[in-house]
Amino acid sequence: MRRRVVLFLLLLLLPLASLQAQEVLVCDGVSHFPIRDVLVIADGKNIGLTTWKGLITLPDTFQTASFKKKGYAPEKLLRNEVLRDTVFLYPAEHYLDEVIVTGKQIVDGRELLKRMPKRDILEKKPVHSLLEFDVGLMLDKRYRRDRKHVEKLREVFKKMDGLEDKEDPILKAYRQTQQELKADSIQKKNEEKEPKR
Repeated sequence: MRRRVVLFLLLLLLPLASLQAQEVLVCDGVSHFPIRDVLVIADGKNIGLTTWKGLITLPDTFQTASFKKKGYAPEKLLRNEVLRDTVFLYPAEHYLDEVIVTGKQIVDGRELLKRMPKRDILEKKPVHSLLEFDVGLMLDKRYRRDRKHVEKLREVFKKMDGLEDKEDPILKAYRQTQQELKADSIQKKNEEKEPKR
């Protein structure tokens, strides 16, 4: 009786032992059809060729697996990439090894900005006769809202910068920095001229 139980348990465990080896399907990346006779190499050891169904059984432990066939770009995958059960090989005619992009025309952004027309949202409309009118501007709520918003923002920035005299804030900051540097250099010269006690 014990022998039968042991034999029964062994028969149950045999299929579980074969489950550790993994069966992988190798397909064409464009048509998704299985590919036969793909050479499979795992960790430098030749595993064999795929069957007519595109299947191959990989060993239970390996680090990298390589898939090669004439007319297809070779694939070298890590173990966790192969565990998804399907490997796609792409035909060599659709495969690009290296792409080099060269430019023929260099665009100078500063020159381009100089040539672009400058238009401010707060500009007044050009003069036109009484019979002409712009329906688009009349109905454009976003344009009116944006004009009001820009007007308010510019007033706030003028107050924050203290620009009552309409001076450019960058030029004003530069001028103040230059004045501070001059004052510091004069102070240092005066300190050097004074005799030490």
